[in-house]
Amino acid sequence: MTHSSLVNSALDGKWIVITRPTHQAESLSKNIQKVGGCAFHFPLIEITPFNDDRTKQILNTLVDYDMVIFVSSNAVEQCIKLVGNDVLKSKILVTVGKKTAATLGSYNLSVDYCPSKFFNSEALLAIKEFREVAVGQNIAIIRGSSGRDYLKNGLIELGANVDYIDVYSRHCPQQDLNELKTAWEQQKLDVVLLTSASSTASFFDLANSHLNNNEDWINQLTVLIGSSRMQHEIPSHFKGKILVAEDPSDVTLLNKLILELK
Repeated sequence: MTHSSLVNSALDGKWIVITRPTHQAESLSKNIQKVGGCAFHFPLIEITPFNDDRTKQILNTLVDYDMVIFVSSNAVEQCIKLVGNDVLKSKILVTVGKKTAATLGSYNLSVDYCPSKFFNSEALLAIKEFREVAVGQNIAIIRGSSGRDYLKNGLIELGANVDYIDVYSRHCPQQDLNELKTAWEQQKLDVVLLTSASSTASFFDLANSHLNNNEDWINQLTVLIGSSRMQHEIPSHFKGKILVAEDPSDVTLLNKLILELK
């Protein structure tokens, strides 16, 4: 067998559940299929953009900020949809992850600071040059509603003035995990990918009702979470296998799957 054949069959028919929002699942799904896996889409997050005039008016105040931080690709897309990219060209632009940085790049905007790995607020605040530049700045964090306050609090400690601008909301479109239960019974479920704190929390909120009904199939699942900080969303009574990726990027997740399932 050639090296190419080995790579193309690295996941050898394994069934991988992708829980990302529908519009963000295609790339990872294709990459899984390229290495012989079977991608099963079961979104645990649905994005609802804020398209109202009030949100647009708030975004127009970006002219008053020195630095703009985007926490997701959705935040970039919605901001530029409402106010364009001209207001951002003179700002210090920051992202929490490389995918978000790439989204900004697609609008001809250059990112000044982005973590090289881990892709979270902790990693961003650990960048010495970013911390030095952030001191005393007026900073806007563009995000979905109800996110973590860790980044904002860290920046305030540096003496920055920080405001949130929420441009979308998240909710879970699923009512239960019965679809996954059926897949597991048909031996078509090997790993559930949980790539954000929101998807992890939603998954285990839904799992609790099954666990409370003594449905032991839940405790036989393998989940792969997108970073170690998501572990606090996993209840202690879950007895399944927990795999942890360094970050939730497609490449890192795929490499972790290949390593664990080969």
